[in-house]
Amino acid sequence: MKVRDVMEKDVKSCGPDDTLESLAMTMWNNNCGSVPVTDSSGTPIGIITDRDIAMSSALNHKPLWELCSREVTNSRPLYTCNEKDDIHAALEAMQAYQVRRLPVIDDSGHLKGIISIDDIVACSEETTPGMSYLETMNTLKAVCVHH
Repeated sequence: MKVRDVMEKDVKSCGPDDTLESLAMTMWNNNCGSVPVTDSSGTPIGIITDRDIAMSSALNHKPLWELCSREVTNSRPLYTCNEKDDIHAALEAMQAYQVRRLPVIDDSGHLKGIISIDDIVACSEETTPGMSYLETMNTLKAVCVHH
């Protein structure tokens, strides 16, 4: 099974200068918990979660409209996977980096979607070909560990 078979293709993204207020509204309007940050060519340069928004506001003592996505993603590494990757590669990356979501890119590095542990768990069954139920559960355990 490939990442493209499981990923969310209708992904919303933002630019590095978008305010956290606009990101929060994007999440609210699209029922999602994270938004990839892309540069002008559509290449992911970061990802922001709803928790990132809340903590950034609290830690900086500023309202959301005074903070931009660049301030949140600036110093953090971004982990991605390719849409052609085997699903096990995404599971391994999530485990290794203890992340719940990976922006999905094409061979040119452009954003094509996003895959989350929720997407993988939702399609994982003990009888799903190419999808190890045990490996899925081990990944879920790995990303749920407090770090």
